[in-house]
Amino acid sequence: MKEIFNDENFKSLKNLENCNLNFPGIYAIKIKDISILPKQLREEIENQDSTIIYVGKASQSLKKRLDEECRGKRHGTFFRGIGALINLKPPKGSLIGKSNSNNYKFNQSDSIKIINWMNENLLFNYLKAEKNIDYIERDLIKHFQPILNSTHNPKKSKYLAALRKECRNVALK
Repeated sequence: MKEIFNDENFKSLKNLENCNLNFPGIYAIKIKDISILPKQLREEIENQDSTIIYVGKASQSLKKRLDEECRGKRHGTFFRGIGALINLKPPKGSLIGKSNSNNYKFNQSDSIKIINWMNENLLFNYLKAEKNIDYIERDLIKHFQPILNSTHNPKKSKYLAALRKECRNVALK
């Protein structure tokens, strides 16, 4: 399974704009150095065989999906998770009256901090896939158990779940 996302093929997120990724597939994001993470998350990653922290899918375009998740085009699960991880909070009350209380967003200056943090600390890799994308993603999450994936992950991070909950609470007050 490790050969699917071979370490040598990971690229810096800084170079995302230079990649032609206009096809469907699966992507993996890993951290360069786990020592920058809070102790609780470091320990969770050290108990795994990989420093992959997120696995995602793109049913149409990897480029579009990675822009959403890594450039703040949409504040998706991964983007929100990184924001919580680096101790940023969404604006107070920003979710009041919203139908989905999980979809908090960060203000523009914090979004830039998240993007810069990702550019400095994260690497990505991808796998072209047109069929069975949901199955492949689910299988890879179960195998790698990336800390930022909460769905399909048998060892999802309790520490990160608490950080995300704190962000939701701030946005709901």
